[in-house]
Amino acid sequence: MRIKLKECEPIGTNAYCLLNDDLKQVILVDAPLGSFEWSSEFCKKYNYELVAVLLTHGHWDHILDAHLFNEQKIPLYGHQADSLLFEQPERMMQYAIPGINIRALEINHWIETGAISVGGFSFEVFEVPGHCPGSLMFYHKDSNAAFVGDAIFAGGVGRCDLPGGDFKVLEASILNKIYTLPLDTQLYPGHGPMTTVRIERSGNPFVSIP
Repeated sequence: MRIKLKECEPIGTNAYCLLNDDLKQVILVDAPLGSFEWSSEFCKKYNYELVAVLLTHGHWDHILDAHLFNEQKIPLYGHQADSLLFEQPERMMQYAIPGINIRALEINHWIETGAISVGGFSFEVFEVPGHCPGSLMFYHKDSNAAFVGDAIFAGGVGRCDLPGGDFKVLEASILNKIYTLPLDTQLYPGHGPMTTVRIERSGNPFVSIP
């Protein structure tokens, strides 16, 4: 797996293209503003096919372009606990940047804990609520990579003051799901730079293990 990153407007939300060079297929993780054009141009330039979009959760900044993938019949994957955020995104308007247009989207595949196979890759899916009820982590063992959304950042954790947020729940998700991955697992968050399980276990000021 090769991983391409784009930091998207308006608040620096990360989108990741996961490349299967053997099949010439691409999976997109999260759909922030600009991710549709970016992933489409990449696929056109290199003759790859975008086959799926994996949504780590339903907050507005991670789904602004998701409806565009619906229009192109590209399957979207998400957790049903965030169904209202996907289907009635106007609920988030008071928490979004004024003037942002948030469109409803259709999830084609509801997923939770378990294994999925997409684009020639196998992922272990973990539920990591706390930041958002439907927060998911996608772990690709062969690449030693976990896509964690806003559950954890380099030196930080997702905010818990939005509806459905709960720090104690998030802390348990981090301790019992993220920190139990191999120490050298690379964590790809929804905002900011990549980090590792080892670094966060010992140095994250919000949730650490002495």
